[in-house]
Amino acid sequence: MTRAALALVLPIAAASMINGGVAEAAAPQWRVVPGTALGPHGSGLVEVAATGPRDAWAVGYACTVEKHVPCPAIARWNGVQWKNATMPAYRYPAGYDTDIYTFDAVSAASRDDVWVVGNGSRVRVGHWNGGSWRMYQPFGLAENYRLSDVEVARERVWFAGTTNDDRGIILSWNGRTGFTSESIQNGGFAAVSARSRTGETWAVGHSLNTDGPLVVRGTGKAGAMDWRAISVPATPEGSLTQVWPVSADDVWAIGHIGPGARADLTMSQPLVLHYDGRSWSRVPLPVKKGRLTGITADASGGIWVAGIDASHPKQPLFLRQSRGRWTATYGPDFRFGEVYSVSITRIPGSNGMWAVGRNGDGDRDGEKTTILRYG
Repeated sequence: MTRAALALVLPIAAASMINGGVAEAAAPQWRVVPGTALGPHGSGLVEVAATGPRDAWAVGYACTVEKHVPCPAIARWNGVQWKNATMPAYRYPAGYDTDIYTFDAVSAASRDDVWVVGNGSRVRVGHWNGGSWRMYQPFGLAENYRLSDVEVARERVWFAGTTNDDRGIILSWNGRTGFTSESIQNGGFAAVSARSRTGETWAVGHSLNTDGPLVVRGTGKAGAMDWRAISVPATPEGSLTQVWPVSADDVWAIGHIGPGARADLTMSQPLVLHYDGRSWSRVPLPVKKGRLTGITADASGGIWVAGIDASHPKQPLFLRQSRGRWTATYGPDFRFGEVYSVSITRIPGSNGMWAVGRNGDGDRDGEKTTILRYG
């Protein structure tokens, strides 16, 4: 390893606790892993999924240069290194001619069952069967729809997004009937999660009715689900970005209050909601300003949340909840502008995790991606 590469392997900076906890040092377990060239100009990875220690997928965009739309990008971990796995039809320069500009979400059930969603003027869904990609158009040639998330579950694949008239939509897919519209709400969905152990499907986002968080729960069999909006604490300007059901009475949702995306971090507050099987409640956090963008659980069942803390804008934030306490730690300094988002996933069959983050100085041509490994 070169001296320059070694300089990138930096320890976590600090840790703090709430609910009576005291500040303590954090183990230096997050480290930078070299990525791969995704395309010319700036690039970013926005979500990551893993099926095991030797297989992981990350999606995002490249080709970000002034006066051009981005081109979608995929990277794959083979156990040794990250390699560009973008479909040939979407690589530069073909990427400049496609109707999708970015892959925004990925979910992987196994090495030969991986799903991605791409957005641009139209929506496309991609499925990797272990040997090749197959592309679908869930909305046909209609424009201005958007899918924000995908989740592979038993016998179904779930999608969450927004219609061209600004309503939240949940889709399901199977190999027999194709795409089915499951639920439409007055708002927008950012994430969907369906865990076999809970027997429920959850979708979250932002409600236009309340100008606050939107939470919908689906029960029953796919194709004949009962979908209901679940009441949450009044949170004006609140939006949820991810949801993680541990069990029927232990569900977590994260997001922010105030403007999101690339707005000033000091104008947003991180938001965590918890469902105990009866009602949702807001959870206090040790971070006061920022946004939360990723969630997973480690091998011992501890909840991990990733995002950005306004007081450490160039470092990814990691919050860990265990036994009712939250610990805040920070990953390596990205050094190049502020962090925009962080996605995190557990590596099945190990005690490790992957995180991908994108950062920049406001100039899309210079955006960068950092890939982190824990454990």
